[in-house]
Amino acid sequence: MTVTTPTDCLPVTALVDGNHPGWASKAPPVSAVSRRYDEACRSGIVERADDPIRAVADTVDAQATLVREALEALGDEKALAALEAVLDLSLLERQLIEDSARRRTLALLRVQEGLSKLRGIDEVAKIVDRAPRELVESCGFDRAVLFRVHEGKMVMESAYFGDDVDGAEKMIAFAQSVAPPLDHMLLQTQMIRRHAPEIVRDARNDPRVNRPIIDFSLTRSYVAAPVMPTGRVIGFLHADRLYSGRTVDEIDRDTVWAFAEGFGYAFERTVLMERMRRQHADVRAALATAEQAAQALQDADLELRKVEPAERSPASRRPAEVESRVHEMLTRREAEVLRLMADGRTNQQIADELVITPGTVKSHVKRVLRKLHASNRAEAASIYARLAARPDPS
Repeated sequence: MTVTTPTDCLPVTALVDGNHPGWASKAPPVSAVSRRYDEACRSGIVERADDPIRAVADTVDAQATLVREALEALGDEKALAALEAVLDLSLLERQLIEDSARRRTLALLRVQEGLSKLRGIDEVAKIVDRAPRELVESCGFDRAVLFRVHEGKMVMESAYFGDDVDGAEKMIAFAQSVAPPLDHMLLQTQMIRRHAPEIVRDARNDPRVNRPIIDFSLTRSYVAAPVMPTGRVIGFLHADRLYSGRTVDEIDRDTVWAFAEGFGYAFERTVLMERMRRQHADVRAALATAEQAAQALQDADLELRKVEPAERSPASRRPAEVESRVHEMLTRREAEVLRLMADGRTNQQIADELVITPGTVKSHVKRVLRKLHASNRAEAASIYARLAARPDPS
């Protein structure tokens, strides 16, 4: 006998109040199972109750008692044994359904708990590092990793393996050295195309996985979900239960999917906040420069003589003029890197400022040096300073 979940057993009368004519059109669609439950109640087979599963279970027990008594009267031992087996299996089915419902409810609460912690983070680097940790600590997984999609490859950004800090660091280093491309054999390609999570129950033999990473991590089964806050997949979250020895299931898959969706929105919010802070700092710096220039004009001495147009000092020049000259030779991103180089920033500081990886910064620095014909960073900074000091041709 098939026993349905509580949400599928809601009677029509629980959905629509017949005293209000406008509510019927707004009620959610009634499932076939709900209609069957209503019919059983109207026919008197089942006594209607607030808990449909319990009502059906009680009816099954009552009917089974009648059948048992009849079989005992007939002395049919085999039929009695078969009846008891059916009743045991029916009870087990109900228990499994109730256990699954409890697990899903608890998983949803844990996802919300983890996401609430992420929403309080206001730095991109921190939220990227924290996401796998919250997936483990809040949602009950053993290990979790976060990949980003970059130039057609999977680049591992962070990992959390509980107390195995060294293992997580080694995993990141290895995965970054491999940086598997998103070719047609990878599971991630399917997730990008379908915008949906995936479950791998046998990672050792599944042809869709990246073999080097699976072998290095000793993963037996895992779940993965795309991170796509704007509709475009920008990364993936993976989680497994290696230490407990459990094979992941559909509830684990749906848990990671819900967490990945919430993390995507939290990440987008953090990025926007960080960009706004940088923009605010740039505006304040520009206003301070303008105020200094206005003050210099106000404080300048007056002389009764013909005054030739004077060069503006580098400090009073608008940043936009310098940037326009730099952009004649460099791309927008390269110009940003050059400006930060001239301020004495390290590659890591530039990466944090522009929300890119240190490796990407190195590539930009190499192109800047080549285009400016500079042999080192100091020479490039000097060229930038000369551009800033050069008078505007207009």
